Amino acid sequence: MSGTRTPSRLAATLAAWRDAVLDAAFPQTCPVTGQWLPGGADRLAPTAAAELAGLLATPYCPRCGRTARAETLQDGACPGCRTERFWNVAAVVRLGPYEPPLRDLLLGMKFAGHERNARLLSAPLAERLAALPTWSSVDALVPVPMHPLRRAQRPCDHAVVLALLLGERLGVPVLQPLRRPRYRPSQSAAVSSAARFRNVRDCFAARPGVSVAGRTLCLVDNVMTSGATICEVSRVLRAAGARRLLAAVCARTTLRGAPQPQVMWP
Repeated sequence: MSGTRTPSRLAATLAAWRDAVLDAAFPQTCPVTGQWLPGGADRLAPTAAAELAGLLATPYCPRCGRTARAETLQDGACPGCRTERFWNVAAVVRLGPYEPPLRDLLLGMKFAGHERNARLLSAPLAERLAALPTWSSVDALVPVPMHPLRRAQRPCDHAVVLALLLGERLGVPVLQPLRRPRYRPSQSAAVSSAARFRNVRDCFAARPGVSVAGRTLCLVDNVMTSGATICEVSRVLRAAGARRLLAAVCARTTLRGAPQPQVMWP
């Protein structure tokens, strides 16, 4: 009958009424601009979404995650990581440079515990990971561990939250084979690459009873700056027998005073 409502249309109507009621009782706002968004769960305001899309379109080195033009790459590496003897991950997947609004979303997740920010960022990051030619060989996601004292100071363990969301989207298990027995000052206080490497040296250790021998693992963290943390975690995992390591981060930033890359747009 022409007037008969199909179950799918009925479900959509009920969902629309539900969203309207929830919007009225708990108005959703953009996590970047604060603008009210009808049915706005896990969405950005149009201006913030456009700015984020611009950051996601910024080209970068697939080996270290630095912003870099394609023509500057040689054998899949940029001038920066070609001279870094310590670099020990096969590839880095990132969303964009550490600039607003990506920076705003990450700070909200890290210091305010806004897990919906992690949901917003996990979707495009999962897409980029899934597009890697070697992704099918990845056995597990490994969040960079947080020291218990640092965890007590933060509203959530952002690396674990992000890894779990990525695991759900990609159908890959999350493994926690590491612990962080040594407490050190935040990396943000270190003003040089050398200081950052010293700050994280011997901070991580293998967790007893969790084997990574022969496995290909993807490390997960929110931000990469010098690469010191990722490289130190990788060193411990390789010593524990990991076969191959990748890294996934939401953003890569640049140390203060370091030369800024020039990105030419067509």
